[in-house]
Amino acid sequence: MLEFVLIDLKIGELSHQDLGQMQMYVNFYDRHVRLAHEHKTVGIILCKEKNETLVKISLPEGNDQIFASRYKTVIPSKEQFKALLDG
Repeated sequence: MLEFVLIDLKIGELSHQDLGQMQMYVNFYDRHVRLAHEHKTVGIILCKEKNETLVKISLPEGNDQIFASRYKTVIPSKEQFKALLDG
């Protein structure tokens, strides 16, 4: 089962418009791009302000759960990503 994650990297103050924009992207992707057999799309905003780092997660409308069969706590290298995709 595939799952897609949309990521927005932001420097500066996080606004309600930023959250709304990510929600719009997640909803659009789920309605027009995601296939029926794929998991719902997840949106993540990573924001670095002066002395604070924020992480906000956006889910499709009517969805309040995230399912993960595996996860990583660090970003894999390019070679690891390629091996996973070629797998």
